[in-house]
Amino acid sequence: MLKIYGQWASRAFRVAWLCKESNIPYEHVPVTIYAEDASAKAPWYLALNPNGRLPTIDDDGFVMWESAAINLYLAEKYRSPLFPTTMEGKGRMLQWVLFIANDIEIPMILVFQHRFRFPPEKRVPKLADEAEGPMLAKLQVIEDQLSKTPFLQGDHWGMADFVAASVLYSLHAMQYDKLAQFPRLKQWLEASVNRPAAKEAIALRAS
Repeated sequence: MLKIYGQWASRAFRVAWLCKESNIPYEHVPVTIYAEDASAKAPWYLALNPNGRLPTIDDDGFVMWESAAINLYLAEKYRSPLFPTTMEGKGRMLQWVLFIANDIEIPMILVFQHRFRFPPEKRVPKLADEAEGPMLAKLQVIEDQLSKTPFLQGDHWGMADFVAASVLYSLHAMQYDKLAQFPRLKQWLEASVNRPAAKEAIALRAS
């Protein structure tokens, strides 16, 4: 059986959401990262993931890390209904996966950490302020696309939408007020996180 190593209040949440969208059974192996003596830094875990980050999977002996790569692998292997069936669909999926990873996630994390996640004494407002401009510019790219097609994947909510929504969930979690500047994106994101599978995965974060 597939094993997911991690804690749900991390990128491991994204893998759980994909599994629930795709009816992939899994076993959860708890691994801490946001704690003293985090088990993500323990030798046994570093042997699985040398970066000491979350998540990692073990799929019947095949060990893999990096959440986006994990989800693309699982979706194709287990024939998720989200995974595109044409080369054009795969190309569109990869376009958005790489755009989200390269252009949005990095500045978004800085905004999220220094305005929401970190305790006040550890926040550096300047870092969030400097990251916000580039992030907003890239969110506009998504807003523009959603003015042309109802979903990033095209005419249906697919893998491109899942990857984007699972990353942008952080903006939803922090109730980011500037999402109001992007009404189509905001509506799309709210619909995404209200999918039944998303609700199940979100519930894990609070457990």
